[in-house]
Amino acid sequence: MTVPNYKRRLFLVGAADEPDALVRVLNVVTVQQARLRRIEAEPADGGLAIRLEIDDAGDHKAEALARRLEACPVVTGLAFGWRGSLAPAAGTTR
Repeated sequence: MTVPNYKRRLFLVGAADEPDALVRVLNVVTVQQARLRRIEAEPADGGLAIRLEIDDAGDHKAEALARRLEACPVVTGLAFGWRGSLAPAAGTTR
């Protein structure tokens, strides 16, 4: 079953400039059983900027993934929310 784009969460992760940083971040995503739909990573500000688009599985799952990512030793910063302007309209159910 394919989930429409408006049902995706965006996680912006800052990571240390270490050879295994991307793998360590992706390991957290895998352990949390999040369905990754898109990933981008590039060097930024002496570290690594990682953009993850993940199928929405509800607020509880998104917050749990965020807590796990923040606890990852290579993660230096994190922001997450709805993907772009495609968030569900107010009052819509998930």
